[in-house]
Order: sequence, then C-alpha cells, then structure tokens
Amino acid sequence: GVAKALEILTADGARELFASAIKPGKEVHADDRYDTGREIALVQLGSVSAPLRAYAVLKDHAKASHSLRLAALALKVRECKVGHFDKVIAAIDEMVKALKEENLADIAKRDQCKEEYLKIESTSKDLQWKIKNNVAKIDKLAKLIELRTAQKEKTIEEIADVEEHMKQLTAMREEENGAFLDAKKEDQDAIDLLISAREALASYYSNHSVAMGEVQGSVKGAALLQQPEFNVSADQAPEADFSDKGHRKGEAKGIVSIMTMIIEDLNDEIKNGMKAEEEAQLEYESQMDAAKKLKEELIAKKVSLEEAIAKREEDKSAEIELQTNNENELDDEMKYKASIKPDCDWIIGAFEKRAAARVSEMDGLAGAKEFLVGYQPPSQEASLLEQRQGAKPFDDAALAKVRFLGMRR
Repeated sequence: GVAKALEILTADGARELFASAIKPGKEVHADDRYDTGREIALVQLGSVSAPLRAYAVLKDHAKASHSLRLAALALKVRECKVGHFDKVIAAIDEMVKALKEENLADIAKRDQCKEEYLKIESTSKDLQWKIKNNVAKIDKLAKLIELRTAQKEKTIEEIADVEEHMKQLTAMREEENGAFLDAKKEDQDAIDLLISAREALASYYSNHSVAMGEVQGSVKGAALLQQPEFNVSADQAPEADFSDKGHRKGEAKGIVSIMTMIIEDLNDEIKNGMKAEEEAQLEYESQMDAAKKLKEELIAKKVSLEEAIAKREEDKSAEIELQTNNENELDDEMKYKASIKPDCDWIIGAFEKRAAARVSEMDGLAGAKEFLVGYQPPSQEASLLEQRQGAKPFDDAALAKVRFLGMRR
C-alpha cells in the first residue's frame, strides 16, 4: 500500500501535474454547493464507498476461487439500490450456510469414498485368499480322487486275479478228481476182473475136487515164491504137454494167491488214492476259502474306495461352487469399485482445491458482509450541503455556451 502510494506520487507526470496544479497557501471560503466531480472526503470511505468495496471484495474472491455464484452475488451488490442491502446480506448468510453444508458434504463424501475403497480392498483381498484356498483344495481333492481311482482299478484287477486263481484251482481240482475217479474205476474194474477170474479158477478146482490149500502172502512175496525155474531159458516157451486134472494144483494155488494179492494191492491203491483225493480236496477247499475271503476283502475295499471317491467328488463339487461364488463376489466388488471410481477419485483429488476455494469464497462473503452491515446512507443534511432544494449544480462550462448579441463569429 505505502509503496504503491509512493510510486504514484513520485512519477514524473505526477510531479509536473502537482507543480502546475498546486498553488502556495490554502484555499479558503470554498462553497460546498459545488460538485467538483471528485469524492475527496476520507470519511466517506467507510460509508458512501462501502457497497463498492463489498462489490470489489466479492469480485476479487470470485476471480480467485473461480466462483460463479460469488460473481453473481457481486453483481447483485453492485446493482442493489442504496439502503436496500438486507436481501443481499440474507443472500450472503444463505450462501455461507450453503458453503458450510457443501464442505460437510464433501468431507462426508470423501470419507465415505475412502471407507468404501478400504472395504473393497479388504473384501477383495479376503476373496482372493479364499479363491486361492479354493483352487488349492480343489487340486488336492482332484489328486486324492485320482489316487483313490487308481487304487480302485488296482483292486478290481486284484479281484479279477483272485477269481482267475479260483477258477484255475477249481479246474485243477476237477482235473485231479477226474483222474482219481478214472484210476479208481480202472482199479475197481481190474479188481472185478481178477475176482471173476479167481472165482472161475477156484470154481474149476472145486468142481473137480482138487484141493488147493491155503492161499498165502502178498503180491511181491507171492511173485518171488511162485517164480518158476526154467531148464532152458526164461524166454523159451514151455512145451505143451498136458497131464491129469490134479497134476498142476500147486501152480493153480500160486495163481489164485497172486490174483488175491493183486486184488488186495489194487484195493489198497484205491484206498491210498481216496486218501490223497481227500487231502487234495481239503487243500482245495482251504485255498478256495482263503481266496473267497480275500475276494470279499477286496470287494469291501473296492466299495470303500468307491464311497471315498464319491465323497471326494461331492467335496470337489462343493468347493468348485464356493470358488465360483467367491469369484462372482470378487467380480461384483470390482464392478462396484469401477462404478464409484469416477466420483470418488474426483472428490478425493479435488477435495483440497474445493476446500481452499470455499475458504476464499467465505472470506469474500465475510468481508463483503462487514462492509454492508456497517453501511449507513448519507444523511439529509449532507445531501442538502451537496445540493440545495431546487438549486442547480454549477456548470463550469456554462460560459462557453453563452451567446452574446451583436458578436460575429
């Protein structure tokens, strides 16, 4: 302010103007009826120029804050008639109220946006963590299902192996039993033939009253005992000389004994075969029982694996559904963030600037109100001093307008 005043007063043009206009001494007897066209009284700055000063304050702050509403109010102040500033002051109060409400709304909006961003970030991180766990659990369940499926397939193969083993055991047993029955029948048929031959021979000697005596020994003993001695060679056939009916009764006795021993031996062979068959059958049944038990265990294992697989499949499906729900929720969060982002980013980014602009607006309003509230229009006496009732203001250009008669141009 002082520097500006000195700059104005010390300019070269001002010096020349002051040297020409200002005369020595003080002017006296000035008549206040005359209007010089300049407002010079310092006391008027607080009264007559108050509306203008309010207008200037509003205009400057409107320009600084880029406020159209402040500019409109400044125009309203300028156009308002002297002494009618009540509506302007009320408008200022209303605008101050609106600015305060706007400030509170901006704060609430900014805080809400920050809170929503924090909620979205927290929710998104939680959902991302859940989705990560969903993926890990689904992968684990898939591996378990794969493992249990492989175990089930192996168990099915083992069941097939056991069934094949049982089939082979049965086939072998049937084959052995068939061989036993064939051998038994063969021995029984041989016994029957030998018994028939023995009975025929015994009947012959009995019918012809040839006594053979007691039949003796085992098959091997009888064979050694009755082995004939050959005069020529064992391979040479005997001579076909026949004697009477009792001549060879000793040889007949030996033959019957041999036949009896062979019958007994064949009978013992059947008994031993039956014993071996019994043991083989018991062994077969034991092996079959073990195979059946193993098969039952394998079937139970297969059922258990199938149940485990079904349970894991259910768990996997449920986990996939949870993952889908979490992904949908995350997508909703991202969409919601995208929907609020333009407004929230704007209010967060412009908050400080808007707050500073409101401060400037409120300062301008407060300053303008101070000028207008304390404003008093000029009194009636001051008006009379400036211009008496009915008097015309002095016109210093009136002389140039007077025409003198007789004067020629």
